[in-house]
Amino acid sequence: MTFIPQTVLLKNGQEITLRPARVSDALPLIQTIKAYLADSEYIPQSPEEFTMTLEQEENWIQSFLEKDNSLLIVAEFEGRIIGNIDISGHHRSMMQHTAVIGMGILSDWRNSGLGTQLMQHGIRWAKENPILELLWLQVYTENKMAIALYKKMGFLENGIIKNFFNHSNRYYDNLTMSLSVKQNTIL
Repeated sequence: MTFIPQTVLLKNGQEITLRPARVSDALPLIQTIKAYLADSEYIPQSPEEFTMTLEQEENWIQSFLEKDNSLLIVAEFEGRIIGNIDISGHHRSMMQHTAVIGMGILSDWRNSGLGTQLMQHGIRWAKENPILELLWLQVYTENKMAIALYKKMGFLENGIIKNFFNHSNRYYDNLTMSLSVKQNTIL
């Protein structure tokens, strides 16, 4: 299912383009991901652990273009990728109605409303998708701003796994949240 590019206005007055990722985005997307991994305390991966080659990143992007229950949206400002959201639908038949969400935004663009825009457009796409019924995500329990955003979008808390993340020898709990995108789905 396709996603039609959208121009959105952020709280700071900047116009951003949200569009589906293209294979040609592989290199700038690698650079963006490494940049937000370097300055985010709430993504459980270091820039050094992100070792995708250009070919692997191209294949990863292509996989979103080939699956009907998956979508990779990039946020662009003046031709530069500043964030992304991926909705990764499950490949197994008994779980293909579910998709996990991942999102990353460059530090200069956090708290600008970009996360809200990415989530709103991703959720809208999922609601229109004939396959998807349930979106879910994982978040550090300490990431209060993200949790507030997800609750604002309608996500419900499903459970906590204690000491799930070990970040610099400090343990953090993992909160799983989900959102039913079809009215007949019961959580």
